[in-house]
Amino acid sequence: MNIEVRFFSRSGNTKKVAEAVANAVGAEAKDCSEPLTEPVDLLFLGGSVYGGGLDGNLKQFIEQLDASTVKRAAVFSTSAIVKTPEKEAEGLLRDRGIPVSSHSFHCRGSFLIMHKGRPNDEDLSGAAAFAVSAADEAKLSADG
Repeated sequence: MNIEVRFFSRSGNTKKVAEAVANAVGAEAKDCSEPLTEPVDLLFLGGSVYGGGLDGNLKQFIEQLDASTVKRAAVFSTSAIVKTPEKEAEGLLRDRGIPVSSHSFHCRGSFLIMHKGRPNDEDLSGAAAFAVSAADEAKLSADG
C-alpha cells in the first residue's frame, strides 16, 4: 500500500505529529509544498487553524488533489484553541471526491503561554495509534 504524509506547520507542532504518523506507517513526513508524484492509497494530511481557518498553503495543496490519484485520506491536526480544525480539511477533501477515513486525530499545540510542551509524548503516541488504525481501515477497504 502506497502511503504519503503531507502537512503544513508554522510553529512545528503539526510537524511533530506528522513525523509520529509517518514513523508509525513507514512513510516520510513532507511539507505540503511537495506535490504528490504518484497515486497514493492513503494520504495523511495535517494542519492547524490560523486566523479562523486552515492555512492557505494547505488549502492550495488540497485543491490540486483528486480522487483518481488519492484513494483515501486521513486527517490530523493541532491547535491551541479550536478543537476540531480537521473538519474543514475533511470537507475540502470530500468536495474533491476523496473518501475520508473514519479515523482522525487532534491534539493541542503550544502557542505563546498556552499548552506548553504540547504535543507531548502521550499526544505523539496517540498520533501513531491513529495512523495505524487509519492504515488498517484503508487496507481493509482496498481488500474489499
